[in-house]
Parts: sequence; structure tokens; C-alpha cells
Amino acid sequence: MIVTWLGHSCFLLKSDRGLTVLLDPFFEDSVGYPLPEIKADVVLISHNHTDHNNASAGGESSEVITGPGGLIKSGLSIRGIESYHDQKKGRLRGKNTIFCFRLDGINVCHLGDLGHILSPAQIEEIGPVDLLFLPVGGRYTLDARGADEVIEQLHPALVVPMHYRTARLCFELDGLDDFLKGKKEVSRNDVLHLTKKDLTGEGRIAILNCPAAEGEADR
Repeated sequence: MIVTWLGHSCFLLKSDRGLTVLLDPFFEDSVGYPLPEIKADVVLISHNHTDHNNASAGGESSEVITGPGGLIKSGLSIRGIESYHDQKKGRLRGKNTIFCFRLDGINVCHLGDLGHILSPAQIEEIGPVDLLFLPVGGRYTLDARGADEVIEQLHPALVVPMHYRTARLCFELDGLDDFLKGKKEVSRNDVLHLTKKDLTGEGRIAILNCPAAEGEADR
């Protein structure tokens, strides 16, 4: 599997057989920088906010999935798990969908804009996690402390932080520093090339680079 970060909470995953999954694509005006042109087989949208819900970003032929439930699209079995964008069961910012699926034998979990610690029922429904996309920037989602608690709940092999402050982001979030404090197994990558064999143990952190998010793409 190849994992590319396109900024904010948006990732493009490409399987060994060429299946592409686009997660939480944004509108440029909502974050302050553009998405590249993309063709994706499946687009997953965790909630209906403009920094996550650009349903057309994957092209006209993509299959767009929103909301909880289980279904199969493009041969991919996907579970959407209901959660909330805040700690008050959605009364402040609404509902959020956690997406889980298995690609190239890797158990993937994208938490969207999760705003609370997981319940025992949610942990059970999510199941084993190899690759976790985790919001860490606070203000509207989990902050560094909450993100650490969710890591302890899910025991992922590899964590990719998302939804944190970057140079081009046009609204306030916390940066990565608080989340990275005390963490020893941290790598920085342009992209990730992963196999199931790479994902043993637990708790490693992979920070992905996105030139557009840092204002470097125009240089």
C-alpha cells in the first residue's frame, strides 16, 4: 500500500492492485491550499464540514461513502462507525463517522474529526488496527492528550497524525509538538510504502510531508 498525505485529514491510499481510496478531501477555501487533481475509486467522507466533504474530489467515476454502516464498494469491505465531533454527543459540532477497512491485508482506521475518547462498544466495533489516522490538533477534535488516550485504547502498530496546524492552514489548530512529546519512534516521510509485515508491534508514529500544507509547493 502507498499512503500519501494531501493535507489536513485527507489521504490517498493505493493498493497493490491499483485500488485507490481517498479519505476526507477538503475544499481549498476551507483550509487555505489546494488539493491536486485526483482519480479515486472510493471516496470516504467522515462528516459534512467543508474541510472534509469535497465529494467530487475523486472524479466523476468514484463511489462516495458517508455515514455509518457496512458495505462493499469496488471490492472493498468498509465499516462506518458512528461517533461524535465533540464531547457532548454531537450537540456542539454534530456526528462523525469512523471508517475501518482492510487493504493489502492492513487494517486501516481513519477517525475523521473524532472529538471524544472511544466507548468500549466503539473499540470492539473498530477491532484490530494496524494503521491509524488520528486527529491531534485539538480545538475541534482530540488534542494531544486525548489522542494519546485513543492510542492506548486501540494499540495501533503505526499512527499517522492529522488535523493539526500547518503553515498554510487558514484557521487555528494546535501543532504537533505536544503530541510528539516523549515519543521515541517517530519518522518523517514523503510517502509511506507499507506491507502487513511492516506493521508489527505498536505505537510507532509516521509524520507525512505535504508541501502544499506547508506553503512549499509554490517555491
